[in-house]
Amino acid sequence: MKLVIFDMDGLMFDTGRLAYRVYTKTAKEFDFELNPNVYYHLTGRNEAGFRAALKDLYGHEQPTDTWRDFMTKTKKEIIYSERRVFKKKGLLELLAYLKANDYLIALASGSKREIISFYLEIEEIPDVFDVIVAGDEITKGKPHPDIFLKACEKLNIAPSDALVLEDSLAGIEAASRAGIPSVLVEDDITDLEPVSGKYLLQQNLPINEERLYKPTYQFDDLLEVKEFLKKK
Repeated sequence: MKLVIFDMDGLMFDTGRLAYRVYTKTAKEFDFELNPNVYYHLTGRNEAGFRAALKDLYGHEQPTDTWRDFMTKTKKEIIYSERRVFKKKGLLELLAYLKANDYLIALASGSKREIISFYLEIEEIPDVFDVIVAGDEITKGKPHPDIFLKACEKLNIAPSDALVLEDSLAGIEAASRAGIPSVLVEDDITDLEPVSGKYLLQQNLPINEERLYKPTYQFDDLLEVKEFLKKK
């Protein structure tokens, strides 16, 4: 293994609860039904994929684009006001271990480049990434494999020599389709409350959905990932 590829939201930073907080606030204002399974279905996608998935979930005739616009505006206001997204347990330790042991390190996120740069800045993440691929720099986002394949291509590493770290089902599917082994560090928000609304879900989403694509490994946090790699 030569390359470790990090997702960002929900994996490096505790943005899952913030995202669901935004979903909840805006769903109430726009009268959309919502539950944590919607978050699991949407997370990891780039902007185009997110909007397409919303239409599939609620119907193409519903005002999902307007809702998404307000979500984006609300989340940006909160983050730029609070200036925190909170590092996940073990992130700095894992990055330091990888750097000290000469792994290549990539970040491949569905978020826009502007957001990635801002998160890394406000959480004072060391400049350790050999390449960063943002969601607005590819045509097909997760669950398509393109973002991970692009990271491998930029660093001239075969997919079989890489490892993807993810918290989302879309990301695990993307890694599987890219032929890259994967680690799932699940971002559990199933304790958060659902929202009732006029615009109903047109699909029944079980908790975390049916896992057609399974991770190669699964751990509770990034410290466990570090210990796993130390034994490799």
